[in-house]
Formats: sequence, C-alpha cells, structure tokens
Amino acid sequence: MTQPGVGPSVPTLLGRQPRPPAHTGFDRVAVVVAAPDMKRLEIAVAEQREDLAKATEYAHENAKCYADWFARNGHASPLSGQLGAVTDGRPLRGPAPVRALLHCELSHGVLMGVQDFDAVRGAMRVEYAAAGDEFAGFRSTVTCRAGEPVLRDDAGIFASVFQGPDARTGITRRTERLLFLIFDAPDLSPERFERAVHGVSALLDEAGGTPHVESFDLT
Repeated sequence: MTQPGVGPSVPTLLGRQPRPPAHTGFDRVAVVVAAPDMKRLEIAVAEQREDLAKATEYAHENAKCYADWFARNGHASPLSGQLGAVTDGRPLRGPAPVRALLHCELSHGVLMGVQDFDAVRGAMRVEYAAAGDEFAGFRSTVTCRAGEPVLRDDAGIFASVFQGPDARTGITRRTERLLFLIFDAPDLSPERFERAVHGVSALLDEAGGTPHVESFDLT
C-alpha cells in the first residue's frame, strides 16, 4: 500500500535467524516511514522540549531495560548518557531528523534509530550476526559479535542494535523520507513499547509526514 507523501510502503521485514538464548526478550521491532517538512519537524521538537523534563522518571525506568541488556552483552547503552542531557538542560543538537530522534528517545527511554529510507536496498531483515560480520559505521568499520541482533537489507548490514547504524543509510541534507526504527528490550512491556511507537508517529504527523507504521513480532 502507498501512502501520500511516502511513496512505496515500508520494506517488509523478512525472516530472521534462530534466536540465541542470550536474546530472549527481544521480541519486537517497529518501523515508521514518513516524509515530513523538516522545518516543521524542527519546530515541533522545539515546542515539545519542556515535556522532556516531565517524562524523565518514566524514561529512566524504560532505559534501565536497555542498560541491563546491553551490559549483559558487553556494550553500553547510549540512552543513559542522553538522558543526562535532559537533567543538565543541554539543547538537542543536529539536523531536524536527529533532533526528532533524540526527542523521541528521551521522551520514552526507548532505543531508536533514524535513517534515510531511500538508501535502504530491498527488504529489511532482522538477523543475528555471525562472528566477524562487518559494516561501515560513521567513524570506522564495525565488527559484530556472534549472535548480535542486526538489520540487513539486500546490500548488507545497515544497523546493529548494540552498535548503531551504518554510514550508507545515514541522514544527509538530501534526505526526504525518514526511516525510524524502534527496538524492543527484555523486560520492556508491550504497552510501553507501543507508546513509544505512537510518540514517533505523532511527532512526524505533526510535521506533515503522513507516517506509515508497522510493528513486527519476532517471537
């Protein structure tokens, strides 16, 4: 199905490799595709800035699910440091899509990503990496561990849940259609996950993005 302002529907999330026991509880992924007016998106984020402080306790509760999960797998969740920005009153920086990402993550304490929808090649797949799988990150080559949850398209891995996105699908000044990814974590309730998905969709809708939302059960 095609939505006005979005074009082709969200790439289908296809099959995945068998779930390793270490990742029990990683049950859901959601994708939101939208083509917002970037100036309106910037304004919408700025107007809701004060709401972040009100959501701090709720966001910290959710972020702990990610902190614990990441730590068990030898990684540090980025959410903890980002939430410190709310406490310190630091402004959100970066282009409008990045500010929108940070706003949504800080509002809910749920791990997300934003990438260029038109840079994705073919259908997306949630998989678990083999030891030594690599992709080009923003600063250097990212090497995956065995069983690390990743997203792959027809061109290769374009995001790791633990280590972030690749450079190929990164946001640029030419980006028009945004691909938001919302990741589950063990012990995060389905209700809180869906609340985060709704928050992303609502923000993009406010910016005239006509969001197309799909949630996928990985169990």
